[in-house]
Amino acid sequence: MRLFRCLLPALVLAFLVAGNTESQNTATEAATNQTLSSAQTVAYCDFLEHSEKFTNQMIRVLAVYETDFEKSVITSPSCPTPLAMTWVTFDSHWESQTTRSVRKTVSKVKWRVPLDVVFIGEFKTDGRYGHMDMYPFSVEVYKVEAATKSKNARTSPKS
Repeated sequence: MRLFRCLLPALVLAFLVAGNTESQNTATEAATNQTLSSAQTVAYCDFLEHSEKFTNQMIRVLAVYETDFEKSVITSPSCPTPLAMTWVTFDSHWESQTTRSVRKTVSKVKWRVPLDVVFIGEFKTDGRYGHMDMYPFSVEVYKVEAATKSKNARTSPKS
């Protein structure tokens, strides 16, 4: 009985802390969902042309996602700029924000197979990004709303 009296306060405290942690996680998830749902929709070429307006902003963008060895970028064939590519990184929680079917499409994409995507992420312009720092912009993806095989797919010659 004495052991029970000694352990009871510790058990109650552990239970309260666990409940509080759950509440904090729920509040954090709600805030993240609110931020993602309020992301400004921006045409890809617009954020390249007016990058200063979108720096460190949460944006939603429709683009073509391309991967290859040391390459993870979004682009758009309609942009007139010579290097119309933006480096892409994925936040560590993007998968929990993305539906299973879309997550599977993005995760299983093969190199050089472009995807039409809708990314929600933070647009960054404060440095050089990607392989050998060759990309002037970056998007850190927090959620992928859509991903399908690109209709503008370029076919690469077989080796």
